Amino acid sequence: MNRKRILILTLLLLFLFLIPGIVQAQENGFTESFDDSNLHEWEAPYNVSVADGVLKIGDGGFALHFGDWSEITLTLKFKFSGEGEGAVNYYFRDEGRYGFVFSENLLYLEKETPQGMESLGDARAEVLQPNTWITLKIVVSSGEHKIYLNDELQVTVTDSDPLKTGAIMLNSRGLNLEFDDLSVQGTPGDGAIFDEAPAEEEAPPAGEEPPSVGEESPPAGEESSPMGEESPPVGEESSPATDTTQSAATTQTKDNLMQEFFSSQANPTDLTTFLINMILAAISAYILSLVYIHWGSSLSNRRKFAANFMLMTITTTFIILIVRSSVALSLGLVGALSIVRFRTAVKEPEELAYLFFSIGIGIGLGDNQRLITMLALAIGIVIIGLNKVMRRTEADVNLHLSVASHNPAKVELEQIEAVLRKHTAKMKLLRFDETDEMLEAGFLVEFREMSQLNETKSNLRALSEQIEITFMDNKGIW
Repeated sequence: MNRKRILILTLLLLFLFLIPGIVQAQENGFTESFDDSNLHEWEAPYNVSVADGVLKIGDGGFALHFGDWSEITLTLKFKFSGEGEGAVNYYFRDEGRYGFVFSENLLYLEKETPQGMESLGDARAEVLQPNTWITLKIVVSSGEHKIYLNDELQVTVTDSDPLKTGAIMLNSRGLNLEFDDLSVQGTPGDGAIFDEAPAEEEAPPAGEEPPSVGEESPPAGEESSPMGEESPPVGEESSPATDTTQSAATTQTKDNLMQEFFSSQANPTDLTTFLINMILAAISAYILSLVYIHWGSSLSNRRKFAANFMLMTITTTFIILIVRSSVALSLGLVGALSIVRFRTAVKEPEELAYLFFSIGIGIGLGDNQRLITMLALAIGIVIIGLNKVMRRTEADVNLHLSVASHNPAKVELEQIEAVLRKHTAKMKLLRFDETDEMLEAGFLVEFREMSQLNETKSNLRALSEQIEITFMDNKGIW
């Protein structure tokens, strides 16, 4: 039975070590070697081709990879020829983009938003030579961008108002580009790369012709307003069309503010991430409960107490997944915890330690720190096991023994002690009461095997037929 449990525990540990790598490989980015000319998950409508395992983009062409990531580490190899510029764009979506732009001996990092284009930094780079394969690495962390060429740091830039997430796009502005061995690793975003396209302007009503270009032009020598229209005289009321436009703009601004106020501050949690973390939490809690049952030394009923680990770990994982990216929910959680206190009866420090361990596992999985959490669980199990082996020679007590004897066949304490020392691995006297008519003694004893318990009972019965013996389970006999 013990071998079966050890085998199950080993298989579960192997699963826990393997699953984080598999999940991260499938979910937290992608790799592309361009061996397939079909370019799955890419949009490349113009001047783009794949030949000999290399992506080739001509003047004006672009290739967009679908997806949404943040905190990325992007690596690729590229080569260019001709005159112009090439760009590697990341965090690409409607809200804007970052662009690593390069040409011969020169690179710079630009940021594009609806407010306009902004240059974040530039540098001279002798490594940027035509017809030469160059390795690019871009690391983005907490608004800081680091750009490496051939493993040499070229630019470090910090954006005070960083973009959050986006896709990857490669494009040419006059150069002939070649790309290979593209890899992107990062945290998945909410998946919404592009918003709906703005609605087209309404056509004029039927029968009504649009105004001609030269209509109502100001006389020669007369200054025109910036928009080509005559400005109304001072004190004259604006036209109804102008009032309508301003009213619509005000209403739209109010609607946007209301939507922003009531919208969730947190990015929606991906369903796959949620399910994987919850499954890992359940498996980890089960393993921890087995460790506590078999290797713990608590005097209480460990099987019943270990059943709480599953619910504790899963609940903690769920809570952290929900509140980890929302300030409002985090503050709400603090307020709730100040009202509802944890009132589980904790009788021994070991119980509290295992509770903290299960809560720590839940927090780690809730924050998507799978690898670190699984390593912490494995290291904790190893430490607990070594501690168990080191103190095995001390023979932890596992049973409470009470012995009572009355006249006329009252036995002496020395007789009881002699029997216990013969058949137990460890004995400790806890309580002793004696009068002329009776004797009562309480012991903590350790039995390694069930046969030792049976022999002890028989030998105690041999001392007196009227002796009263009570064995109370602490952690059981395995």
